[in-house]
Amino acid sequence: MPPKKAKGGDSSEEQAVLAYLQKTNRPYSANDISSQLHGQVSPAQAKKVLNSLADEDRIRRKDNGKQQIFFAIQTIIDVPNVEEAEEEEDLIKERGEQADKLKEETRALASQLQELTSALTDDQIRERIAKLSHEIKTNEERLTQLRSGEVISPEERKEIETEHAAMLKLWSSRKRIFKNISDAVSEGYPGKMKDLFEELGVETDESSGADPTILGKK
Repeated sequence: MPPKKAKGGDSSEEQAVLAYLQKTNRPYSANDISSQLHGQVSPAQAKKVLNSLADEDRIRRKDNGKQQIFFAIQTIIDVPNVEEAEEEEDLIKERGEQADKLKEETRALASQLQELTSALTDDQIRERIAKLSHEIKTNEERLTQLRSGEVISPEERKEIETEHAAMLKLWSSRKRIFKNISDAVSEGYPGKMKDLFEELGVETDESSGADPTILGKK
């Protein structure tokens, strides 16, 4: 089926192919044109149209091995003057700067998104608030005790007193055992027991500054 002719004599396929070649100003094969026009023309149609345009001397055709390459006639391509070229360069530069700015904004938004996705959920926030509220209450109670002069709780005081009584009991027991041993040694020792203790490195209550009278206190 021949290509459908549009107004002006050219078919819609011819118009599309010719316009694309002049717009891009690059060489293409028939398969390339069909692909670039996204199936608007089939490879077979593209080949037929391209050859027709080349025969009519409206485009150029060049054999490249087994493949034919088609491109627009350069003399009919609008070439921008110096001012237009500079304006185009300025526009390209401006677009590039805008693209860089958009990239920075995209990275910033991506960073914010990551922060939001890694933030605590509502349930986790409520749990955290409850935990901190409990810690605040405990610290306030502790602060009240410190301000009133009660630096330890009754439970802590009782625990310390129990441990202290156990240590005093152990002290008293060991002191009695040591006294029995030192008394037995002193019966046959010719010198002073104090000198012997110093020579042996024995630390007594007196030499350490301990108060033996505390053993009798309740």
